[in-house]
Amino acid sequence: MVLRQATTADIDAIMAAIADAQALLKSCGVDQWQDGYPTAEIILADIARGESFVLLQGDKVVATAVISFAGEITYSTIEGQWLNDNPYAVIHRLAVRSSARGKGYAKAIFDYAERLCAERSVSDIRVDTHADNRIMQRLLDGLKYRYCGVITLLSGAKRIALQKRL
Repeated sequence: MVLRQATTADIDAIMAAIADAQALLKSCGVDQWQDGYPTAEIILADIARGESFVLLQGDKVVATAVISFAGEITYSTIEGQWLNDNPYAVIHRLAVRSSARGKGYAKAIFDYAERLCAERSVSDIRVDTHADNRIMQRLLDGLKYRYCGVITLLSGAKRIALQKRL
């Protein structure tokens, strides 16, 4: 298993993982990512910023996510309270191929994000997810993320916000 920064050559594989995640969310009755988000243009911008990562099993992309240290504008206001005001990493757009689910790949991405944080002396990770996305919530609970409140996306949609102190 190898996790590396994504390149534009990975776009089709990343979009396939996202399509699988969209289908899973839909089958679970979650309306997250059911409006065409995230688009290839958004992913290409993530790649250009060096924030998009892919997880490979052999030569196949099995998962993808954004790991950013640039902050998140929608996290500046929260109905609740973050654990602190320290610099943080944020994980967005996590998707695992349907053929690779249940093999620990999502956890591997979070573990990698923690290693990146250690390299940069960043002691916190923040993440948000849809209130109905029980799959992500179970993962975050198992990884010891703490509920902090609710944030509002630029679209106006609400998301639950979580944080982990490393």
